[in-house]
Amino acid sequence: MENNKNSKIFYGWWVVLGCVLITTTMVPPIMSLSNKFLIQVTTEMNISRGAFTLANTIVQGLGIFISPIVSKNLAKGNMRKIQSISIIGFVLAYASYSLAKSPIHLYMSSFFVGLFYLNSTLIPVSMMVTNWFVEKRGIAMSVTMAGIGLGGTIFSPIVTNLLQNYGWRHTYLIMAGIILVVALPVALFVLKKSPEQMGLKAYGAEKQAANNAKQGTKKQGVLISVKESKTKLFFLLMIVGMLANGIINSGALGQFPPALEELHGASVQAAIISLYSLVGIFGKIFIGWINDKFGVVVSATYGCIMFGLAFVFMLLGQNTNMLYIMAVVFGFGNAIGTVIPPLVTSEVFGMEKYPEAYGMVNSATQVGLSLGSLLVASMYDLNGSYTLAWMLLLVLTAVTLFSWVGSCLAAKRYMASDVELKQAQ
Repeated sequence: MENNKNSKIFYGWWVVLGCVLITTTMVPPIMSLSNKFLIQVTTEMNISRGAFTLANTIVQGLGIFISPIVSKNLAKGNMRKIQSISIIGFVLAYASYSLAKSPIHLYMSSFFVGLFYLNSTLIPVSMMVTNWFVEKRGIAMSVTMAGIGLGGTIFSPIVTNLLQNYGWRHTYLIMAGIILVVALPVALFVLKKSPEQMGLKAYGAEKQAANNAKQGTKKQGVLISVKESKTKLFFLLMIVGMLANGIINSGALGQFPPALEELHGASVQAAIISLYSLVGIFGKIFIGWINDKFGVVVSATYGCIMFGLAFVFMLLGQNTNMLYIMAVVFGFGNAIGTVIPPLVTSEVFGMEKYPEAYGMVNSATQVGLSLGSLLVASMYDLNGSYTLAWMLLLVLTAVTLFSWVGSCLAAKRYMASDVELKQAQ
């Protein structure tokens, strides 16, 4: 491989491995494992489930407001220092849940958990993968994000066992300790912000430069600034797509479990969730391969079609067999929630503008994530059924697809040479 110096393995793959360890240990406690504590915490504190859920909403909602700031600071500052300090802060804040005596204590902890989470997990991870890979960026990003499903699969039974044997307070402390032991050394000694720090070039950079020179082009995303892009159609379409993507992912992941249990009971629900979680690990890797082979438009199209089919089969969910098919297509499609957004952003804006652009993109995604599950739950409360909600999410999946594809196509007019760009304007 190129730019390896004396190493047989391109160092970017070690960065990917380090990022996998980050997503495996730090993301599941926030995304998929947080509600495992719900029953014990609400029972001991004598509070409502909504009061507990608000704590996680604070963690997710914080990203709406500070994602652009986080992205800018990580791009311009010392990423290793920021990420390492943030991991320590995250661990301390997460451990502080164990000391909570009332909901206000949970909310105070959640504020700091959310702040340090943004600075240490998905934003810096996606930035590093983008910096290290021009070629095979899709597979590198998907392997990195597959750590989320892997972590959920590994830690779900561990957390269940810890809760049963040690209670929720000790479980928070033990999980915090695991994160510290795994994630902090990775951030300090493995992860590198960019290949230039090691005198290397991004994987595939030389090949792309040669192809660009041969074709007389320079594929580095749009030639206008992110600030100038805000008024352009491609940017507006991208934001709409990210917002819709957040809604459909939050709506599905948040409300599939109660819907499945209502249809066929807890045992079927557990089997379906386990199946789509397991398939999701391979689904992320597969969509990354599609992206590298055929481009982001094809991978986004494939992902959205598979994701949309999940709602079709949920509408047929009275038949248990339809739900198992749903689990498979959903597992292959739910990569659009984590893998496709950074790939679309880097395709449109290129590596140089990616950090600033992704901060705004992530804000839109967080808005959707904050609204989706609440929207679906409210529609169920009004109608006594999930039917209309699944139909709406199916439509929003189509909105996601057409917005992303439209953004990529509309951005092409700003990717021409400087002369051609002036003519286009």
